Amino acid sequence: PSYPQIDRLLGTDPQFGDSEAIEARNIARYRLGLMVLARHFPEAAVRFARLAESEDSALRPFLYDPVLRNAFENDLVALENHRQAPSEFARQLTEADLDADDGLGPTERLMARRCRPWAGRGVGWVWTELRPEVAELPLAVRLEELKQGSFTDLRGARRVTPDEAQLAGLGRSAELLAALLPYAGAGVFPHVSLVGLAQGAADDGELHSFSGGDPLPSALFVAPEHLSDPWMTAEILLHEGLHLKQFDMLRTGSLVADPGHQVEIPWRLTPWSLTRVLAALHVYTHLVLFFAAAADAPAELRERFGAPPVTEAVGVPTPGSRAAVEGGYVTSAERAGHLGRQALEVHGEALTPAGRRFVRWLLDAVTPLAPSVRVTVPEPVAVTPAALPVLDPRGYRKAEPVAVCALPEQHQLLAYAPESARFQWLNEHAWLIYALCDGGTPEEIGAAYARQGGVADARFALGIAGLAAAGLVVPVTG
Repeated sequence: PSYPQIDRLLGTDPQFGDSEAIEARNIARYRLGLMVLARHFPEAAVRFARLAESEDSALRPFLYDPVLRNAFENDLVALENHRQAPSEFARQLTEADLDADDGLGPTERLMARRCRPWAGRGVGWVWTELRPEVAELPLAVRLEELKQGSFTDLRGARRVTPDEAQLAGLGRSAELLAALLPYAGAGVFPHVSLVGLAQGAADDGELHSFSGGDPLPSALFVAPEHLSDPWMTAEILLHEGLHLKQFDMLRTGSLVADPGHQVEIPWRLTPWSLTRVLAALHVYTHLVLFFAAAADAPAELRERFGAPPVTEAVGVPTPGSRAAVEGGYVTSAERAGHLGRQALEVHGEALTPAGRRFVRWLLDAVTPLAPSVRVTVPEPVAVTPAALPVLDPRGYRKAEPVAVCALPEQHQLLAYAPESARFQWLNEHAWLIYALCDGGTPEEIGAAYARQGGVADARFALGIAGLAAAGLVVPVTG
């Protein structure tokens, strides 16, 4: 099998694999979100606008700052649910130096010792220790609160201050991962901001690692005892980094139509949500590649980093589970195959079209390494609706005040509709229809659409109806 080819397939898909494309969409969403927040919180509008106007390089440390990002997302959720509350993001941003040109994020700047274990590959930094004089600042207090919240499901969890050998171990492991998988492996680093060390116990044994997600965005923690083996640490960085990459991916597109949908897992006692199934599938398919490439690692990597793992270990089935009793489901390929079949064959109706493509992309990429993961479920055939939506004969215009941000290189337009308080990602088809809704009748808009190369058919009518349902266009009145 061609490991470089599979690595490239997993690391360059424009929607799911290309870290630069995923980041560009998140930066666009961040800029647009700042503009929206400025409208709702005029007392902070100047600071929001200044940050929104920054270059990407200056914006990136703010976007990936775990405390600020948590506050930003909380503010957007409050707006979406039409809750009137003070801006948590504005309060935390008050402490941040918007004029600093050192490339550091606001929370990173609180650290006494500063370490970036993979400098040049992203904004990742290590939680060493806080400077004594900042310990009572709101930003530092909030960081500690978020950390404690992320430790909730762990017993006896505590953060560990890293020593120089552990910091060096992080850097060596990052070098190994990037050398082994220069696309899919190195592609996780731009999504990781805070790296911490922690010890504790989880339900299935001693803590190995975990990633923050919503409670502590862009953050991962590793047990310090695992940093001595660069191969094990590289696997951990890939595993947790993929979760953070998917966190960023999901900010700019939905994969699951029914987030509460439950799926039975044979190696666990309790079912998982379909969202968790896709997160695990994302990791297991990449681990299929990681272990296969590690087993065939060239002599140069073996000389630099030692021998790769002899056997693949992806976790022990929970005692009492079906897998613990009957056996099986102990390799990444077995688990990926099961999760992929469950997602497509059994629960495919609960996925979005993007979610179905996501599953197929992962499984198709690693099938040459693990033929057992192959799926043959046909893509659902689009059914033409029996009745087309009835369009308002008076015509349609753009709703106001919709905020937009164009990503022409990705053929997408990001729009924020005030009525729904939601971000909407428009493809080229929807973008064109939206641009043409300038007060004309459906026939006039359809004629303009045809002049641009479109066909004013059912897809066109559904496009206008979809824009109207999203609150981006409204019927002409008067």
